[in-house]
Amino acid sequence: MNLETKTSIKRLSVTILGILLLGSGVGLATAAQIGSDCMASFCEVLSERLGFITIGQLTTLIELGMLIYAFVMERKTVGIGSFLAMLLVEFPIDMVYESVPRTGNYVIRILYVLIGIVLISFGAELIVHAELGMGSYEAFMYSFVYRNGWKFTYVKYACDSIFLLLTILLKGHVGIGTVLTYLLVPKCMELASVLIHKISFE
Repeated sequence: MNLETKTSIKRLSVTILGILLLGSGVGLATAAQIGSDCMASFCEVLSERLGFITIGQLTTLIELGMLIYAFVMERKTVGIGSFLAMLLVEFPIDMVYESVPRTGNYVIRILYVLIGIVLISFGAELIVHAELGMGSYEAFMYSFVYRNGWKFTYVKYACDSIFLLLTILLKGHVGIGTVLTYLLVPKCMELASVLIHKISFE
């Protein structure tokens, strides 16, 4: 097996690991039922309103739209990893969401969210670092970063704010978990980026 093949396998493995971590984080934070990340909270309430589609399936549809936009506007953010993330992320989301024990203990529920934040942040950054294509949400946001020179953190806060507003308008659940993910995920992603970029594929 030559070096190029080994590198490709490593990148693919890191991408899949990132997808599993990202999806598990979303599912875990949502299962806490004290408010998840803004996009997941929107998918949760819309799934409840529609009644015929799961949170994971709805996430996939939204990410498909984001991916199409990113491909048209900034093609370099999209690759095989983007499509893998879009197609596979619903499985860890739904699996973790359905399997995590529900609890009335508020401390444990906050712990679910905090662990979810870490998993989401490191999962997203692993996908970015593998350079096989960003996750749909990241590709969507980076299309604005690359085209307009805006700072990623500000773009993420803006996009999350839109999902948060839609969730409120649909009378979805916005709680301490939503606030924590809104405030902490961008900073946690910055830390994850520093640590993950030490990984070499050579």
